[in-house]
Amino acid sequence: MPKAIEMMKAREEEISNLIEFLSNQTEGFEKPKLILIGGYALRAFVPYSRSTRDCDFALKRNKEWNLDEIRRILSKEMSIETFEKKNTFGYLRCIKMIKVAKKLVKVSLDFMEGEVRGRKEQDIVVIDDKFIRNSVKTKIKISEEEHMMYVPSYTDYLILKIISARPSDVRDIATLVLERGVPEDLKERTKEILPYSDVFKKKLEESIMPIISDKRFIDSWRGTFLTTEFDEENKNKVLRKLKTIIE
Repeated sequence: MPKAIEMMKAREEEISNLIEFLSNQTEGFEKPKLILIGGYALRAFVPYSRSTRDCDFALKRNKEWNLDEIRRILSKEMSIETFEKKNTFGYLRCIKMIKVAKKLVKVSLDFMEGEVRGRKEQDIVVIDDKFIRNSVKTKIKISEEEHMMYVPSYTDYLILKIISARPSDVRDIATLVLERGVPEDLKERTKEILPYSDVFKKKLEESIMPIISDKRFIDSWRGTFLTTEFDEENKNKVLRKLKTIIE
């Protein structure tokens, strides 16, 4: 059975290969314009990185579905696991199975058009014109390669993380806020791209801050980012900064 580190390395190498293929097929993520979100985009904002099982993209909703073109492109290299299109959003998941020490490992690319949706009905972030306009192109290192990719503005990325609020997102949020602080336009931006703006405060109060406050959080953070730089002082600093958002 392959070791976890061997599986993570193989998965990331394959994702890097798929990213290169997708870049070539979309003129450097321009046609259609693809914005990297999720765990890989974290590398654009902080000096830490973590292993992640999939690679996520957001794109604007147009009259003609961009997802149709992405599905056509990636069907040459991957299998289509999920494909749905509704009035305001669409979702596409493409997967590929790779062999690592005789064990099959899944690699996936996810695409969200129009809206990024979470597990609950009101967990919605709208991909508006400003989201696309404020995105920036930067180098993202995946495996041993550097890829020029679009990422959201820091404000939009932090909002995505807060609305998702999974345990991995909470560790990312703590890292982002520690390194980059709370953006001045955060509250105003939530009014623009969150159809259910009350969800934002609720996620912070009921999920994110309690998780960070837990005595086990420091060990969890260190295990994820494989460094001991995060300590009690940093944890309290993050909590104070998050508290300013909900006051």
